[in-house]
Amino acid sequence: MLTLDGIKGVGSATIKKLNELDITSVFELFSFLPSKYIDLKSPVSVADAEAGQLNLFEGEVERVSAVRSGRKRDFYVIFGDLASGGRIHLRATFYNMPFLHDGFEVGQRYRMLARLQKNVGTFEVVNPQLEKLEKVSKLDGVFTLYPLRGAMGQNAFKNILYSALDELKGANYAGALGAVNADILDCFEHIHRPSSVDDAYEAVYRLSSIDLGITFALYKKVATNVENHRKVFYKTSQFGIVDFKNALPFEPTPSQTAAFERLDELFSSPNYISAIVNGDVGSGKTVVAFYAMLKAALGGRQSALMAPTEILAEQHAAAFKKIADKLGVSFCLMTSSMSAPERRRCEEGLANGDIMCAIGTQALIADSVKYKDLTCAIIDEQHKFGVGERGELERKGARDVISMTATPIPRSMALTFYEDIDILRIDKRADARTNISTTVVNDIDMAVEYVCAAAKDGRQSFIVCPAIRDAEGYDIFSIESFMRDFARRFEGISIAALHGKLSSEQKAEQMRAFAEGKTKVLVATSVVEVGIDTLASDILILNADRFGLASLHQLRGRVGRDGKEAHCYLHTQSQSERALDRLDALCRISDGIELAELDFGMRGAGDVLGLKQSGASYTPIFGLELTSQALLDGKKYAADRLGALSLGELITLTRRSEKRVRAFIEDLREVTLNS
Repeated sequence: MLTLDGIKGVGSATIKKLNELDITSVFELFSFLPSKYIDLKSPVSVADAEAGQLNLFEGEVERVSAVRSGRKRDFYVIFGDLASGGRIHLRATFYNMPFLHDGFEVGQRYRMLARLQKNVGTFEVVNPQLEKLEKVSKLDGVFTLYPLRGAMGQNAFKNILYSALDELKGANYAGALGAVNADILDCFEHIHRPSSVDDAYEAVYRLSSIDLGITFALYKKVATNVENHRKVFYKTSQFGIVDFKNALPFEPTPSQTAAFERLDELFSSPNYISAIVNGDVGSGKTVVAFYAMLKAALGGRQSALMAPTEILAEQHAAAFKKIADKLGVSFCLMTSSMSAPERRRCEEGLANGDIMCAIGTQALIADSVKYKDLTCAIIDEQHKFGVGERGELERKGARDVISMTATPIPRSMALTFYEDIDILRIDKRADARTNISTTVVNDIDMAVEYVCAAAKDGRQSFIVCPAIRDAEGYDIFSIESFMRDFARRFEGISIAALHGKLSSEQKAEQMRAFAEGKTKVLVATSVVEVGIDTLASDILILNADRFGLASLHQLRGRVGRDGKEAHCYLHTQSQSERALDRLDALCRISDGIELAELDFGMRGAGDVLGLKQSGASYTPIFGLELTSQALLDGKKYAADRLGALSLGELITLTRRSEKRVRAFIEDLREVTLNS
């Protein structure tokens, strides 16, 4: 069994850096796929190279400056561009690398990979990756670029990855899974060390095909073997739609009423509930969740609603209390920041059955929380939780599980992945018109000025960045770079940063301060996509082309929630026709379902197959992880679960899925993945 600390050159400090990238095993190391491939077979002329993009150059040293004294210790080298016959000059500046200085000699020829900066009459690169032309090794073939987010350098990561691949090369795999395991490892080899760009994408396709085939096989086996016949029943006659409507301060929409009716059928059906409440931003999914909770509670059973953030749980609790009080239903709010006496009261009430409904965060599944008769669980923003959290609720008794998501599920996706799950679709209210104008902006200074003007006028704004920190090889705005370069523009304006690296308490405090209007500008990652209700009127999304349409639509839904005029600015530096078409679609279309279908067709596997925010994979690696654990981590349960499947069954399933996967991946080359 190969582990991270068994890889050559990997110590505790390196493992800590890998953990920052959510890499905790060799399988996760292999699954951290490149986000970009660059063909290094053909150097380009400096004159023809695209500014701001990584380019491959070849040059001859003409002059080397002295190392500047002082803190930075920088120097520069003037190269004659070989592709132009030396007629054009390229200046390469090396910051904080004085140790390289003495290695340069006039007349030497180098190959360089760098991001070109074009000014009037000058061409410049900074800290290029370079090798002598007669000794080219790494800057040849295909260059793989990984979304490392500043955790470590590209070369350091590749050395670790290649060492692990070499350790397992030539291994013999016996048994029914042998051929599958060997094929998976071969896919990883061609993905990380491809002989050509075509080779890399073909390996991605093969890996996805294997993955999807195994996923379907496992899903079908689990669905067949799990006992789903209901053994827990509700007194469904105790509470109905009329009772609920009488307790509401508004009239439900037709689609909400249809969802109530379907829930009535599901609560009285012979099988346990597995359902998704799906609807656009602001469509009113939470009311459907409340109906399910009250249906269970007034039917004699306990229910729990788990939200991803404290502020969202508090918002749900405040709304639920108004209805629960009218119906005489007891409930409690459970979060990590609640006082010890209040926690004891909740835990005692849930354990003895005095409290019938619980709303909270992951505090609901703490070891100290016991339920007398929990049977129904509602998971808000289900994509924000892993299967572990859902499993904990089920272990505490919940067999009827309802998930809510505002990320629209296209019908084509639903048919593929949710064929055995009830989908309750909620439409927006006819009178819930949004008043949000959406505009694409290329000038970052102009975009920031819009937000500054809004703040000075007393309005609140979000600024969303695609990454927390700067990352080698990526020309994108991170929270780090934005605060460094633009914070001074917000002098006199309350501004704060919010991202996933903050503690739960810090995140809750920042979100609460913004919700209460204490902070005017919140600079954040897409962590604000859900879980914050504010009166914000403006949102600026930087490098918007890095996000999927569904995510952009979700982010846009954070503003204008009071019905007043609001603005969404989509900043992009991309000149890609495909990227601009996607952003233009968001400016034209306000319906989330229509956007989701469009996104599904335009982006394919990049979003559909569950890309992690870290950019760790093109493919979901659901079933594949189980298979590879048998190979890499030696987990017996993986072999046991998959061993019952014949190799023929796996191959058949893989072939059946090929057409679908090919359709998912055919546009992959044009997709810029989230970093």
